[in-house]
Amino acid sequence: MTRTALFETHTDDHGCGCVPAPAEPDPGTTADIMQARAIAGELSEFGIGPARWSAAYDHQAAAVVLRVDTSRGLYALVIPAPGQPFPVHYRGERIGALDCRRTYGTADSYTAALFAAFLRDRAALDILGRDVCPVP
Repeated sequence: MTRTALFETHTDDHGCGCVPAPAEPDPGTTADIMQARAIAGELSEFGIGPARWSAAYDHQAAAVVLRVDTSRGLYALVIPAPGQPFPVHYRGERIGALDCRRTYGTADSYTAALFAAFLRDRAALDILGRDVCPVP
């Protein structure tokens, strides 16, 4: 009787062979990361550049999360399952959700605008020129 290994090792591309090969992300996670990056790209209109955000799978939330570094700390926009609202986390706790759901009809720019407004309402983001009334 032969024993089977618990994991497959690869010595040619991944080192000495004592570490399992990295797992390929499933297509759902890849799509979620792409959407998080698309939303983050739209945040540049509100002064949030690439140096202030990151998108990755979060094991604690069990979902892909878009983290934004603000003056008040890190806020995280969770990419939900289709049909669900976008929850927002702060310091590991859910503090609310955006007023939109993840559907094919919801534009990434709309989600980004709602997320920026959510941050602005909590004094975590200053949107320059957006709160000034026009002078005649």
